[in-house]
Amino acid sequence: MGAPKLNDTGIEKAVRLLDGWTGKLTWDRYLAMLEVDIGHKYTKAAMLRHPRIKSAWDHAKEQAKDDGGVTTSRSAIETEKALERVRLLEERVKRLTRENHALLEQFLRWSHNVIRSGKMTLDELERPLPYAKPKEIR
Repeated sequence: MGAPKLNDTGIEKAVRLLDGWTGKLTWDRYLAMLEVDIGHKYTKAAMLRHPRIKSAWDHAKEQAKDDGGVTTSRSAIETEKALERVRLLEERVKRLTRENHALLEQFLRWSHNVIRSGKMTLDELERPLPYAKPKEIR
């Protein structure tokens, strides 16, 4: 499943990103930076469906031509913002990995102790909950 439909807030972020763009402007670079800002990956076609984004893109491309093709790095503020977002996401992944590992250890400990006590078998542990309906795997 793809990214959710771009809402007004997302369009505004997409346009603002183009407003301050410096240096070489390519769809790959733009979409990568937008993914950092918005948190979802969009395609060029999805962006061009929005007149505000198309207009901002065209303007940014014109500005890049007026700069005489001089390639400079993205503004320091935008780069710092992207790096901070990446750092925060990396920390979130580390935390969730630790939490997941702890839950897996807890599950193994509980299942080992229940089976070892002889009060339940593995088949009994695998029984579905009475209210749970199995979901189809897609």
